[in-house]
Amino acid sequence: RGFRPAVEDEADQFHAVGRIDPITGETIGSAGGTWTDVFSRELVDVGGERDDVIAMTAAMLRPTGLLPFSQRFPDRVYDVGIAEQHAVASAAGLAYGGLHPVVAIYATFMNRAFDQMLMDVGLHRAGVTFVLDRAGVTGPDGPSHHGIWDLAMLQIVPHIRIAVPRDAERLREEFREALTVEDAPTVVRFPKGAVAPDLPALERLADGVDVLARIDEQDVLLVGIGPMAHVAVEVAERLRAQGIGSTVIDPRWAIPVQRSVIGLAATHRLVITIEDGIRVGGIGTRVRQVLRESGVDTAVDELGVPDEFIDHAGREEILRDAGLTAAKIAQDVVAQVLGTRLPIARGAGEPVTDDIADLAGRSDED
Repeated sequence: RGFRPAVEDEADQFHAVGRIDPITGETIGSAGGTWTDVFSRELVDVGGERDDVIAMTAAMLRPTGLLPFSQRFPDRVYDVGIAEQHAVASAAGLAYGGLHPVVAIYATFMNRAFDQMLMDVGLHRAGVTFVLDRAGVTGPDGPSHHGIWDLAMLQIVPHIRIAVPRDAERLREEFREALTVEDAPTVVRFPKGAVAPDLPALERLADGVDVLARIDEQDVLLVGIGPMAHVAVEVAERLRAQGIGSTVIDPRWAIPVQRSVIGLAATHRLVITIEDGIRVGGIGTRVRQVLRESGVDTAVDELGVPDEFIDHAGREEILRDAGLTAAKIAQDVVAQVLGTRLPIARGAGEPVTDDIADLAGRSDED
């Protein structure tokens, strides 16, 4: 009859296996835990504090981390089966009734429920929080499971707010912030696998943007989206070795584009955005559009995944092929600053309009 632990797994039937002990069938996790583990524990904590928070899933109770919540609060979990559209429409209705649904879903399956997100949740400004697991490049799961479309697709929903945490602390923080929003859909998205190491900020600006590094002159503004902030910090160090200054920021809430991002872009010669979603219509595209609408003409280079179906491979291999490594990015930025690669950085010392530069923000202590 097959592998006994699989036969006996009535709750999930080994839907998402991962690495397991071949004798016991128990999952072999990473030493620091996974992004899903962090979310799962935080949801249980929030559930003990707020009776209005409920959880929903589409036949993915265990893979999305909802099992512990269902064990603690069995009357506050709804598994609607393989029907993402039904999950999102139901969440909208429950939000209209005064609850705050948390819809936990794989990022790639959010594609199935876009109409319900737009017309049931977005149009009526329902307070629903979507937690998108396996966002970005997932690696060996293959082309159907890479969660690379969510940032480009969801940011067009009016009033939506999208958070992309860079580490465990930010995941906990941004998830709780999302739950305070009752008049619009919120999204918190994170990748598959081991959670990234903590990356503390040097400073948090008044609108919530985290400054992760300031190195010498304001030549390049590096905007690292979520876990790609770690790559951005490494790029900054490589640029330092080439005599190029930079500022590294993590917007935390990637959508809407924060005012301080506009101000910082105005005071730098070049803006580089780094995300692990498709670059066509991604966060970088949105940043560039907002800058132009604000009268900021700083060149923007939007780095991301190509708009292709990506085959099976390790996450690092895929990112390398997409040019999303610190070495490749730094190499290209040096060429842009030197004027030998498009887009070309603004000339050093060119004037910046004062009223735009003032948007660069102040820390909460100022």
